[in-house]
Amino acid sequence: MQLQKYLFRGRYFTEEEIELIREIIMEHKFEGRTKIAIIVCEKLGWRQINGRLKKVSCLEALRRMQERGLIQLPENNSLGGYRKMKLLQKDEVDFNEPQREIEGIIKSTARLRFELVKGKKEEKLWRYLIQCYHYLGYKRLVGRKLKYFIYLDDELIALIGFSDGIYHHHLRDRWLGWNRETLEKRRHLIINNVRFLILPWVKIKNLGSRILSQAALVVPEDWERLHGYRPLLMETFVDRQRFKGTVYKAANWLFIGRTEGKGRSGRRYFFHGCIRDYYIYPLDKDAFIKLKFDGI
Repeated sequence: MQLQKYLFRGRYFTEEEIELIREIIMEHKFEGRTKIAIIVCEKLGWRQINGRLKKVSCLEALRRMQERGLIQLPENNSLGGYRKMKLLQKDEVDFNEPQREIEGIIKSTARLRFELVKGKKEEKLWRYLIQCYHYLGYKRLVGRKLKYFIYLDDELIALIGFSDGIYHHHLRDRWLGWNRETLEKRRHLIINNVRFLILPWVKIKNLGSRILSQAALVVPEDWERLHGYRPLLMETFVDRQRFKGTVYKAANWLFIGRTEGKGRSGRRYFFHGCIRDYYIYPLDKDAFIKLKFDGI
């Protein structure tokens, strides 16, 4: 008789592991959900590629287990790492919007400077600018991530952010020829361009494609240095009702297909009507082969 397994946050949990989690909750119920998640990760060996515990993923998995009636978590202000974030106010950051437009044409000799976001002050500013000027607003990035301020000379002109690739999508997985086993082994090698914002007062021709081209050189180096391995592919989704994907096409990203306007909340799929174009960018000349087959 085959034992039942439960899928949460990309990991299958056996009935024995669910029972172990119940025991951990009972033993540590007064220490809070975060402590419970840390212990669960340690007991189950649930770690990122770089060896760090997958604490945030575990918190979300525990929340979903509770929704399914498998476990009962202690009362806590935490919502598994997904508390609704309050909007930042202008007086909470050190930033004044320029009173002039930055115009021109980007020259081949111009130097763009990518500055990694570090520390609470910079995190708050990056969050505030995305919140104010990006049409999607700010959303907490889960898992591995990199955020950048981008400067032209000494002027801040853009922001860009990357995180772990989406867990699965039929367009990508079909294009790569992935089955479930290959997905589990290879998905960490894909990173997602989750936010890209050229500040609205910046009117420089060809700037977007230039930033994306330079990001393809800068981001893999930083990702390997900070997260312990080098990604092979970048991906992104473009809202086709708002944008034509021009900057991605100009930077030689590949159009793979169009979504069906569906989303997921937990295990439930729903139609939200937002049709998006899916693009990818290989970071290695053999990226497709390395993503599809073992032995890299």
